[in-house]
Amino acid sequence: MSDIFLTNENGQIVTSSRDVADNFGKAHDKVNRSIKALEKDVANFGEMFIHSTVKDSYGREQPCYLMNRDGFSLIVMGFTGKKALEWKLKYINAFNLMEGKLKSGNQLTEEEKLKLQLFSKDASEVAYAHNRLVELATAPLNAKIEEQKPKVEFHDTVAVSENCVSFGKFAASFQNTHKSFGRNKIMDWCRNEGYLCSSYGLKNKPSQQMLESGYMQYKENTNECNGKIHITYTPLLTGKGQIWLTKKLNEYLN
Repeated sequence: MSDIFLTNENGQIVTSSRDVADNFGKAHDKVNRSIKALEKDVANFGEMFIHSTVKDSYGREQPCYLMNRDGFSLIVMGFTGKKALEWKLKYINAFNLMEGKLKSGNQLTEEEKLKLQLFSKDASEVAYAHNRLVELATAPLNAKIEEQKPKVEFHDTVAVSENCVSFGKFAASFQNTHKSFGRNKIMDWCRNEGYLCSSYGLKNKPSQQMLESGYMQYKENTNECNGKIHITYTPLLTGKGQIWLTKKLNEYLN
């Protein structure tokens, strides 16, 4: 459940619409619209959903929702398929775990506390939590690097197919017909549509939907800086992914 982030909001455990969108392979703005559509018909909407904000890739505040277990159950009710079922079960287990600890007063582990801290409105607290979670996740790798001299400064840990291209190369070709829509705009659009993740620690990693469809792959890059390990993701388009994305962008721009 490393990709599920829950927090305690005024005594109830909640997750965010951004997290749900990323994990279920949905566009965040579409998830938000689905939630907003419930507001006029659900009498206790305010008990299940909380208006909030999240920063996009440009640092701009964008609307999102926090939701408790009931709100989550209501919004994912229509999500179907094997993978959707797996994520539903993961969330149910996560809610059970966190609510059980909240009721019993049991101490949270360091990792659980850090995941809650990711929802803090203090940017410095979020940055610390993110870096510490990466440290914990990569501790074995870090120890191995320390043992081996000279230290590895950069290492690609995921192999990809030879027919994949970067978003930069794809954009160079796509701009032959749409000159104003370059690499950064294409990637920002993909994040907004939920095709690329935008949450902390997973930014630019293709969504599960993109990986399973065979449209995208990625490189997981491990960088060492000042003795700390940082993981970043480089998304790549497969051959059929380039055809698919070209069609999607043309539909959006035309």
